[in-house]
Amino acid sequence: MKNPTPNFAKIKATVPVDTALAHYGISLTPHGGRLYAPCPLHNGTNPKAFVLSEDRHAWYCFGDCDRGGSVLDVVAALEDLSLVEAARLISKRHGLSS
Repeated sequence: MKNPTPNFAKIKATVPVDTALAHYGISLTPHGGRLYAPCPLHNGTNPKAFVLSEDRHAWYCFGDCDRGGSVLDVVAALEDLSLVEAARLISKRHGLSS
């Protein structure tokens, strides 16, 4: 098989969302056990709209996006890629094998 499907579970467990976001110059501010930022998906201005739960490896936008997910979902949205394409990109950037 030329392009095997990436291991989604391995990517989600290995690559933290904040690490993936740092590639785009997005920094998050810690507060009360969570990390916050303006939403990078809709260029929001509310500094607490985008919330990252590090322990759950998940994020959610409480602003205009009203969506959330894993590292795969945020990279897919930022790059306008499918989940498989986002997984391949993340794997390449972070030196993960399938």
